[in-house]
Amino acid sequence: MHRPVRGLTLLETMVALAIVAVLMTLALPSFGSMVSRHRLKAAAEQMSMDLAELRLLAAQRGQPLHLNLSAGAQWCYALAVASGCDCRVPQGCQLKTVRAQDHPGVRLLEGQDLRIDPQPGQGGGGALLQGSDGARLRVSLSPLGRPKVCAPTASVPGFPAC
Repeated sequence: MHRPVRGLTLLETMVALAIVAVLMTLALPSFGSMVSRHRLKAAAEQMSMDLAELRLLAAQRGQPLHLNLSAGAQWCYALAVASGCDCRVPQGCQLKTVRAQDHPGVRLLEGQDLRIDPQPGQGGGGALLQGSDGARLRVSLSPLGRPKVCAPTASVPGFPAC
């Protein structure tokens, strides 16, 4: 009695692997862009949350606090009790420091130091972040002093245009 053979031949397996390889090659660029946008969003949202935390701390302490930024390849920012507290060097004036290594693939293109007063009402300032795919997000304070994130070129889904 002859039994039917079950399974795939070597040729069928090789054809299936070739198809999978072609599909992966087509999907890889969009996956890289998605990862880049995710990293950019994470960096912008962390800076926004840090600004909100700084605003709360300023109100609790009843004194102005500062966001000190340093742009460039090895960018950083510090939540600090004093203006001009350099985030590149650990100092006693820093409450929290975030560095470029915390957000690989994200660059701080430009930034303006901010003074956060205990009473709400100041706006403006902030930073412009860019992902490795060229997408950009701006983090700033609204006229009421609340942090906001927007996309200058409206190219980042989920964020309003600036």
